[in-house]
Amino acid sequence: MSKQIHHHVLQTVKNVSTSFRRISSNSSSAQQQQSTCSDRRFLRYTLKISDRFETTKFFCDILGMNILRHEDMDSGCSAQCNGNFESPWSKTVTSYGDEHSYFALELNYNYDVQGYKYGNDFASITIHSRQAIINAQKFLDKSQMQSDSKSLVISSPDGHRIILIDKDIEKDEDPVKCLSLNVYNLKKSTDYYTRLLNMTIIEEESNKNRVRLSYNNLTTNERSKYNFRLDNQCQLELIENKHPIDRGTGYGRAAFSCPVKDIDIIQNRIEKDGQKILISKMKLGRFLDFNKNTVVILSDPDEHEICFVGEENYSVSCEIDSNAEDKCRKGLRQASKNPDKYEIGEDKSTKCEKNY
Repeated sequence: MSKQIHHHVLQTVKNVSTSFRRISSNSSSAQQQQSTCSDRRFLRYTLKISDRFETTKFFCDILGMNILRHEDMDSGCSAQCNGNFESPWSKTVTSYGDEHSYFALELNYNYDVQGYKYGNDFASITIHSRQAIINAQKFLDKSQMQSDSKSLVISSPDGHRIILIDKDIEKDEDPVKCLSLNVYNLKKSTDYYTRLLNMTIIEEESNKNRVRLSYNNLTTNERSKYNFRLDNQCQLELIENKHPIDRGTGYGRAAFSCPVKDIDIIQNRIEKDGQKILISKMKLGRFLDFNKNTVVILSDPDEHEICFVGEENYSVSCEIDSNAEDKCRKGLRQASKNPDKYEIGEDKSTKCEKNY
């Protein structure tokens, strides 16, 4: 009976999504704004971290990732990449390879934040890597691990859950297989990602409690116009939590690449459906940067943040920096110059003000 219910739920969502696309395609205005969702890629996920040294050591030395880029900024991001405050901050992008082909994690560190309150929004990241399992068993506290014959569950220094699968990967295959987020209403969230964002349900990986989504489930090495790999994508998994989602102050952000013309299409669709846009279409980059990225930041039914970035310029700005590790080491030597640090977040009430 449960399998029948599962099939019925998935079929219902697919029918709603298909009907929506059919209605849109019959409209002359919609034909002029046809989405090219097959050219979209799940790029990365942002993690707010409180200890750069231990966290970069974990992702590089234990998980085996490399540092692709490192930047230090003097003030907050206009797209709220570091949260909704003006603290100096840094971002360190780690991955198993070039971001055109491999999923990345952006580690964001705010100099004026002592720590974060982590909520129940983030579930886990699933990685296929036998070497990472060997590293974890050798260097991490075994009392903090959960294991069976096929997997090992560990946590980053800030408590982000990592599921390591004891499996080898093929050449050029991305070890990062799935990023999982908790949601309160699975049906509602699935409708949002399929109907509004055009993601596809991977039925063989889904059931009545969780749904896996992707933009492209191809098995051939196809690429977008600006060289982003369209197969071999990390999947997005939504897990029904049965409790309201509390994102705390340590929440993350998912990022997808798309043709820049899709930015307007996505924003218009979200607006017409009455959904929340956190930051409307804007150009993001430094003051003298002539290669600014076009982005729009959305907020899903559980307020998970979603960034869409135009691939035309991002294909250049996401190139690997050969000096990234040196920049990261230099950044580790810097410390906050602000004596009034935030304890756990973005509200002035959480500041640690010293009396002199």
